[in-house]
Amino acid sequence: MKAPMPIDELPSFIAKSNGTVQPGSNPWLKFIIVGGILLVGLVVSASVMKTAAAVNNNTIKRKENE
Repeated sequence: MKAPMPIDELPSFIAKSNGTVQPGSNPWLKFIIVGGILLVGLVVSASVMKTAAAVNNNTIKRKENE
């Protein structure tokens, strides 16, 4: 029986560099994440401004009625 050489026990890096696509390596993934964060930020800021405008509108109406 032939004993394995130490070089045979090393992992093969040549097989991994064949260009195989690994899960999660989508090149558009960065853009999707950044775009999602920007979209959430816009929605939150729009809702905050709309709520602030509604509060200001209510206070003006109350002063007019007095």
